[in-house]
Amino acid sequence: MGRLKPLRAIALISLAASPALAQERTPTNDDPPEATVRARARAREIQRRELSAAEMQRMPGTRGDALLAVQNLPGVGRPPFGLGAFILRGSDPSDSLVTLESQPFGLPFHFYGLATTLATDLIDRIEVLPGNFSARWGRAAGGVVNVTLRAPARDRVHVTADVDLVDAGAYASVPIGRRGALAIGVRRSYVDAWIGLLGASFTRLPRYWDYQAVYDVDPGPSDNVRVIVSGSDDALGFSLDAPDANDPNLRGSSGSAASFRGAQARWRHRWGSSAQHSLSLSGSTQDADLTAGSTIRYLITTRQLSLRDELELRLGPWARLFAGIDAILGETDATLAAPPLSATGITDPTGATGLARYQGTTGFLNPAAHAELELDDQRRWRALLGVRVDRFSRSDSLTVDPRVSGLWRPHPRLGVRGAIGSYSTIPRGYVVIPGFGNPDLGPERWWHGTAGLQIEVLPGALELTADVFAKWGDGTAAPTSRTVLRGGVETPERFANIGSARVLGAEWWLRLRAGRLPLYGWISYTYQRAERRDAAGLSWQPSTWDQPHLLSLILGAALPRGWEVGARLRWASGLPEPVVTGALVDSDHDVALTWVDARRSGRLPDTWSLDLRAAKRFRWGPLRMQFIAEVLNATNQANAESRLYAWDRRRSAYVTGLPIVPSVGLRAEY
Repeated sequence: MGRLKPLRAIALISLAASPALAQERTPTNDDPPEATVRARARAREIQRRELSAAEMQRMPGTRGDALLAVQNLPGVGRPPFGLGAFILRGSDPSDSLVTLESQPFGLPFHFYGLATTLATDLIDRIEVLPGNFSARWGRAAGGVVNVTLRAPARDRVHVTADVDLVDAGAYASVPIGRRGALAIGVRRSYVDAWIGLLGASFTRLPRYWDYQAVYDVDPGPSDNVRVIVSGSDDALGFSLDAPDANDPNLRGSSGSAASFRGAQARWRHRWGSSAQHSLSLSGSTQDADLTAGSTIRYLITTRQLSLRDELELRLGPWARLFAGIDAILGETDATLAAPPLSATGITDPTGATGLARYQGTTGFLNPAAHAELELDDQRRWRALLGVRVDRFSRSDSLTVDPRVSGLWRPHPRLGVRGAIGSYSTIPRGYVVIPGFGNPDLGPERWWHGTAGLQIEVLPGALELTADVFAKWGDGTAAPTSRTVLRGGVETPERFANIGSARVLGAEWWLRLRAGRLPLYGWISYTYQRAERRDAAGLSWQPSTWDQPHLLSLILGAALPRGWEVGARLRWASGLPEPVVTGALVDSDHDVALTWVDARRSGRLPDTWSLDLRAAKRFRWGPLRMQFIAEVLNATNQANAESRLYAWDRRRSAYVTGLPIVPSVGLRAEY
């Protein structure tokens, strides 16, 4: 049961001096005004939540990391330690989109999910759409997390630098001419320079780096062009000197490497006040390489191009029309040697002769068109009526998804909102790879419904939102024992579009904004049940990402003399796990078969943690400085993240998350 020790050691070291701590920036009265002021377009989405850079950077327990702050919003589940992902209203993370300025962003987190691959200094805001998103977004049945970058400052040169025990980073923005500016952010860890002194059995010392560059220019009074280049790279290797307790076949060197390289360009043109056109193109390459012992290998490279072309027309004082196309073209190269996908949730030990293998290249072209009509009387009500048409090349299928959402304000401080819509997505990952799953799986069809209230308790300071929601899916991918003919050969089908799924829940969010009061924070609570069944007539079971209770309580205060303090309490239900009833073990051939109770599911214990934070702003000559101290998991709670079984399944132990971790950071800005 000791194979996670090197991973956990790196995670502890990374948290102890996280670079994100040094990336907090709280606006002060000393900040110079920007040379160019741009008005933000009114938000198009009705079912949305948004976090500003200042809110994300000062949130306790996140080490000032922007995307980690999103995980405290209502409807956003707590991922297991070590997994950088967004669980939106109980949906599988692969069913949600993470986008950078509306274009796909393939690798938002470094390994273990402890830091994001985008510099917080570059981020202006993050828009979270947990469900019932508009027709602008597609190929997803979960939700959308869209990151928007800030325009680089055009008044003068700005430079920021931070350094700690784990990495060093720098950010700079430089005006270019009168109408443009360039911003660059870089970061590189250097744990690999000294971690060997701790005696860990690393064969490839852990390290990561990332970079971003943003060029923003106004070629004319009605045009704006933005070019973004970004990339990241992670690597780690360690040696299993003794056979793994869960699988004796795992021995020898293991490790992982992941990288992302992408570029995108967007041109926006405005025709007076009646029309706006936006065209963007992005390209990226993403690599993932995982080895476990001498036999298991996952090597996947995905290359893709994405095009988005959108037009906005004002038809009159009450109406706007949105229309657009978007398409994704790409290919995936995969070389896999791994155990077959488990229908029980537990992967049994498998010798080299029992591994499933695949090597090949698959291409895809998924075009789509969407249109929406917005009706708005500017005071009492707003409605958004849209439709989206997608074609999925792998299954040669066409889907049509109508969507409707609306907002009614019977009082200036009260809003009533509701939405219903259809969403189509295709299964992803190993369930569509030959030898592991079914490459002929078709799209899954989901329906979303939401109804709720928005109440402005104290204008500009305290607001309350409450929503009830439902998601239900038909034709979801589910295991099957049937066989099919592929190329004239009888082949196990493995998975088919015969399943169903549903998510029912409610969310409450009481939010205290900083500004009028010296306090800030929120209370976020979600109750939900995410269930699935593998075929009609079978009983409903908790889905993999079912978390009935999610609570985040955040409270902070801005104190005199530049001090700031805050705390976060977070509680979440444990994730479901199989109920093991026994195992058949063949010790002569290193083979085991685990038996589970198919009629019921177990659950890991609930998790909770208390995080504390204090910060002090001060000046040192021409530099604006900030010192941040944070204590993560201040009560040293041993949260169970997963369960690790002995090879014979007679014994098991919890894999726990982080213990108490004090951390500090220092930031200097010119």
